Order: sequence, then structure tokens, then C-alpha cells
Amino acid sequence: MNRFLSCLLGGALLAPAAFSAPPATPAAAPAPVSAAAPADPTSSIREVEAAVRAWAAAWSARDVVRYLAAYAPDFTPPRGQDRKAWEADRRARITDKTTISVSIDSLVISVQGQAASASFQQTYSADKLREKSRKTLELQRVGNQWLIRKESAG
Repeated sequence: MNRFLSCLLGGALLAPAAFSAPPATPAAAPAPVSAAAPADPTSSIREVEAAVRAWAAAWSARDVVRYLAAYAPDFTPPRGQDRKAWEADRRARITDKTTISVSIDSLVISVQGQAASASFQQTYSADKLREKSRKTLELQRVGNQWLIRKESAG
């Protein structure tokens, strides 16, 4: 009798290689996993972390194109602001700074299927301003990348 160890984590079924069952017969083979949805939740968490850190790096580099590319097409700007007005505001606020530094600490990520949440302590420094705040980014998998749909501070 074969034993098969599996666990349910974040909506995905995991089968550690050390405990996986012998190859199944072709009739019982599982359906292939889509490239857009990794079977391993740990992989999704690493991808979300990479996306969040790339967003902060683009902001720190004052790279407005990469910074804005981190936001999903259906991103909801804060305070009911229009998307085009929000982008213009962000572009002006980033390019008018001499230096920007954004660091992320105490990052906590949760993934539920194609959606993720990343909460962290953000330290923002620009020219003479320095702020620390809690921030949460709600992300959505779009194709093979994680994009920001909503952000909140506090």
C-alpha cells in the first residue's frame, strides 16, 4: 500500500518530493499545473516578496516607469483619485526629489490563490523628510507577475 503525504496550504496542494507516491498510471495522472499559478505556495510567496522589493527599489531609484509598472491596470488610487491624476501626482512627487530611499522591514505575506497581501514597516526618506509607517499592499497575479491593486498606510 502506498502512502502519500500531502498538506493543504494557501489553497494549493503540496506533495514534498521525499514523500511523493511512485509515478501514477497515465489514466490517473494529475492535470498539469498552469505556469501562471505555481503549485508551490512558497514559490508564490517568494514571487510576491520579489515584486514588493522591486517596487521599493524602483521608487528608491526614482525610476517612475518601473514604479508605475508595479501597479495593476485596475489599481484603485487612494482618496477616490482618478488614475491619471494619481499617476501624474506620483510622477511629480518622485521626479522632484534629489534622493529617495524606501526600505521594507518586517514583511509578512499571505497568498490566497491569485491574490496576495504584503504588510510591512516602510521607512521612506527623501531629501530632508524621513517617515516610518505600516503599509499593506494588496496584489493580484496578472499573467506571470504580481501587481499592486490597492495600497493602504497606517
